[in-house]
Amino acid sequence: MTDPDAPSAPRPPAQRPGGPWRAAGFVIAVLGIVLVAITPNPPENVLHWVQIVGGASLTAFLTTYAGWHEVARLRGHPRRILRWVLRRRVAVGVGVVLALVLALGVPPAWEFTRGVSLAVFGCSPPTQLRMVASPETLTTARSLAGDYERWTATENHDCPTVEIYVYEAPPDEIRQRIQMGTGWLDGSDVLREIGPQPDIWLATTSHELPDPPGSAIAGTTPFAYTPVVLAVPSSEAARRVSRQGTWADTFTQLADQGVDVVRADPNSTELGLLATALLYGSPGQDSPPSPNQLGPAEIEHRIAVSLDNGGFPLTDTPGLLCRHRLLGSSAAVIASEQQVVRFNLGDPLGPSCLSRTDNPEQLVALYPSDTRSLDQQFVRLSWSEPPQQQAAADFGAWLLTESGRTAVVRTGLHPIGPLARGPTLTTPGIDPGAVPTMEAVPPAEWEGTLSAHDAAQRRGRVLFVLDTSGSMATRGPEGTRSGVAAAAVSAALGGMGPRDEFGLWFFPDPAGTGHVQAVPLGAPDQARRDAAQQALNGVRPAGNTPLFRSMIDGAAALPSDDPGRVDAVVVLTDGEDTSSGVGADAVSAALADTGVRLVVVTIGEIRCSDAGLTAITTATAGECVDADLASLDTTLRTATAGLWGGR
Repeated sequence: MTDPDAPSAPRPPAQRPGGPWRAAGFVIAVLGIVLVAITPNPPENVLHWVQIVGGASLTAFLTTYAGWHEVARLRGHPRRILRWVLRRRVAVGVGVVLALVLALGVPPAWEFTRGVSLAVFGCSPPTQLRMVASPETLTTARSLAGDYERWTATENHDCPTVEIYVYEAPPDEIRQRIQMGTGWLDGSDVLREIGPQPDIWLATTSHELPDPPGSAIAGTTPFAYTPVVLAVPSSEAARRVSRQGTWADTFTQLADQGVDVVRADPNSTELGLLATALLYGSPGQDSPPSPNQLGPAEIEHRIAVSLDNGGFPLTDTPGLLCRHRLLGSSAAVIASEQQVVRFNLGDPLGPSCLSRTDNPEQLVALYPSDTRSLDQQFVRLSWSEPPQQQAAADFGAWLLTESGRTAVVRTGLHPIGPLARGPTLTTPGIDPGAVPTMEAVPPAEWEGTLSAHDAAQRRGRVLFVLDTSGSMATRGPEGTRSGVAAAAVSAALGGMGPRDEFGLWFFPDPAGTGHVQAVPLGAPDQARRDAAQQALNGVRPAGNTPLFRSMIDGAAALPSDDPGRVDAVVVLTDGEDTSSGVGADAVSAALADTGVRLVVVTIGEIRCSDAGLTAITTATAGECVDADLASLDTTLRTATAGLWGGR
């Protein structure tokens, strides 16, 4: 019987690589690890796949090769293996230390090497992202996008890894495209009318989202909220209002004290619609209705009087606050807490309302007991390419981190997310301890509110005055200015209700100093709609630009003899006045006290920064909106949405 411990005949040692070969194998294995480490996850191109597959293969092969030689040499005998380990305990210790050094030292060294490489060879091109937002959320979207770009640069040796293009679009347009699920590239005019196909949608509230969400939505992250408040000037009137009452109580108290209350147009803004639902009262609440609850007709009448008395345009909440800031109004504005924060800090309220440092009076936010919040939603869209999908997911995850929550607070929002503690919103005029309900308003209640509002609001009588001067023949990628403008007016007429009236004028007339009446004022029956369409199709640009004279004549054709109606002149023009013989002051004087609102939409050379246009539209409780040919359709429909009456 053979003794296993007896010495055996010597055998030739297993062939192993020599010292230089072993060192070279170690270096190549480390290079394989580095190749895998520097490859983006997931790989974005063929080179990345070559790096990750080649690096992993090299490391695996060399490790297996070295291990196989050791096993072959020891022949798997347990005692032989134990003696080998004991004899090499110093080597094992050195190996452990070396492994720790590599684990702790390689990442900083690698980051240092990357930093030097980026400094020498420049930054890699960042991933391009496109984010769409409603007009009321546009400022928030741009602020968060800028903060995230800067954060990625800080984390990547001053090289941003993402570049975000932010643009605005009406929420109903966005929702419609997402519900269709076909994206932006279906052969329609959506690219021209709205903008590029987005990777991210920053929604004002969950109510904007389609139900069911559909396949176009890859993921939705609620990341912030802001309560709906009643913003009252910090005066004696604000201190006489109960801070514990319902919306019905607060609205009635202010109205009884002679304080005007204004609200955004609910037909075109989510905040305006939510404010209207709160004012009308929720039939689904368990508590009985307030004895101060007014009916929709009375609420709409009081708001309409407040809008007229205060010279406010029929627009969104940033537009109302901008006019409030400009005029130093004493009215109360139904707004989001975020907008009150921006107002009190003097920050920009929208693209056309820049910051102001000489704001003499701040607003105090009142939180009725039954108020609700706008829950901001970060929506990722599934039609994006893989690099964009990953970049969008990283952006959404960042919003829930400490640095992301800090950026959210800077926009005036309250952050939400998994972190138990985080930055707190503290600004004069708001109550950081107010905790309104985050419960969503039922869809049926939204629909009921809009129906009740349509039945209660004033009728509209709108005269469209279209510039057909020679400059309107200028051609762009979308077509001639006159052709695009005619199509935009036709689309805006689609917003009329059966109780509304409309008319259509062109300027100049053959003499070049006045207007041509294409369709007289009247009801929106089919025959008159067809006549308007025929007139728009026949436009042939020529002549001068009697802009101011057409404004004066248009207002004179709309005597405001009915308080239950909105009278407005909507002017679409591309150039300055050239042949009226009167100036902007004469227009302001002629329209003073007429009750006619003047809405101006500009394309081409003239813009709303023109002092004359600003003065005229402000004096008539109207507004001036800049557009380009690509967005004219959407801009005109949005600018006229608040002028039409109910369906």
